[in-house]
Amino acid sequence: MKLGTLVRLAKAEDAQAKFAQLRQWGFSCCQLVYKPERYIRRDAEIIRAAADAEGIEITAQFCGFYDSDTVWDNYYGFLTAGLNVEAYRRERLDYVRNAAEFVSWLGITDMIIHAGYVPNNPFSPEYASLLTAVELLARHCEKLGVNVLFETGGESPVTLLRLIRDIGRNNLYINLDPTNILMYGYGNPVDALYTFGSYVRNMHGKDGMPPTDPRILGEERRMGEGAVDFPTLLHRLKEIGYDRYIIIEREIDGDQQQSDVLHAKSFFEQLLSTL
Repeated sequence: MKLGTLVRLAKAEDAQAKFAQLRQWGFSCCQLVYKPERYIRRDAEIIRAAADAEGIEITAQFCGFYDSDTVWDNYYGFLTAGLNVEAYRRERLDYVRNAAEFVSWLGITDMIIHAGYVPNNPFSPEYASLLTAVELLARHCEKLGVNVLFETGGESPVTLLRLIRDIGRNNLYINLDPTNILMYGYGNPVDALYTFGSYVRNMHGKDGMPPTDPRILGEERRMGEGAVDFPTLLHRLKEIGYDRYIIIEREIDGDQQQSDVLHAKSFFEQLLSTL
């Protein structure tokens, strides 16, 4: 498995310095996080050239939404996150379809999204609305040769599997965030692999704890200080044939973020050497 981390860009022109820093840290791959008001081909060309110059593999583009009205919690998040928010559905769908074009201009195949909280009840109107939105996105991406990877989090593993199977297209996969599964309160990420493991195409490496308050997500922690059983998780991934990427994520800012990312790199290097 290849180790990388997230690269967040405020503008395309920042790419050269960011990728050079990535090389200094000893990484050769990343997930790109870039959320302009509108995606344009020229920005893709600038970022592609910078990645090629530094020898960085962009494994996927992590596409959020341009608005900042999502509440990341276990309460209001149900009505503010992703494509299942009626007030924002068309605007967000248009944005991620534009992002899919950007992915194809970059010359990569994978786009990651937070679809939103996927209802457990497959007969609920909310599930039907989300299913339709994802179908429209998947159809658009299929024409571009782009895969849609769902970030795990606000749904049970079997519910995410149901969404993928109900749509039935061959370009729907999973970006496994094992800690999100814990932090949102959906149990053990190792167990989740028995449900949807064959769909995992990319992965976040971060650590954290289950929630103790039903309204608040569990706490993210420095790698090795949370509750994710990474030795068992990586062995299970190996058993199901996953040999792609571990993209380190640490959702803090400043010097401590860099320190924790490099700590996580050493953590995974040691762990991978034992597989």
